[in-house]
Parts: sequence; structure tokens; C-alpha cells
Amino acid sequence: MKKNAFTLIELLAVIVILGILATITVPTIVGIINNSKEDTLEEQKNTIVDAADRWGTDNVRKLPETSCDLSIDFLKKEGYLDSKKDVIDPTTDKPMTGCVRITFDSSNNQYDYKYVDTCGTLCK
Repeated sequence: MKKNAFTLIELLAVIVILGILATITVPTIVGIINNSKEDTLEEQKNTIVDAADRWGTDNVRKLPETSCDLSIDFLKKEGYLDSKKDVIDPTTDKPMTGCVRITFDSSNNQYDYKYVDTCGTLCK
């Protein structure tokens, strides 16, 4: 007798094996995607901080004695970030609205630049 088709048991065994493989691999793939989004977000923040640092280098006289914030929109308007593109948060797929806080560190006699999610007193 010639056998040309799979039996129901063979098909069920293949489906069970595929289900087990999916159960193992899907969480790993989701974790990799989430980690890459977090890494991309950190790179976005570094790009924004670098733009603020360049602004600070070009505008030394405008730097604060204590602290102030530079918004993303301000950095775009001044030409330190690409004004044609929104800066997107890859974890939420929404535009980023944070600021770069510039503070003077008197112990090192230098300015520190740090990305913050909410803006305070804006630099003038």
C-alpha cells in the first residue's frame, strides 16, 4: 500500500513543534526589538545634547550662571537640529518634547548638558 499523505497525528505533531518554537522565540525577538528601541532613544538624546553643546559653544555669552533649558524646537529653529524632521521617540513613536538642561558646575568650571523630559527655565 502506497502512502501519499500525512496522517492526522503527524500533522498535529508538526503543529505542536511549531507552537513550542514560537513560544520560545517570540519573547526573545520582542526583547531584542525593545532593547533596540531603547538604544535608539538614547542615541536620539545624545544627538539632542550634542546639538545643545554646539549651541553653547557658539553662544558662550548666553550661557547661564546657574541653569537653563534649551528646547528641541529652539535647537531646530537655530539650525542645530534638522528642522525638516520631527525628533521621534522610538519607544512611543511620538515626537520628543524634552529639553537639554545646561548647568554650570563651579567645581569643574564647566557646563554640563543633560537631556530632561520636562522643560524649566528656558535660555534666552
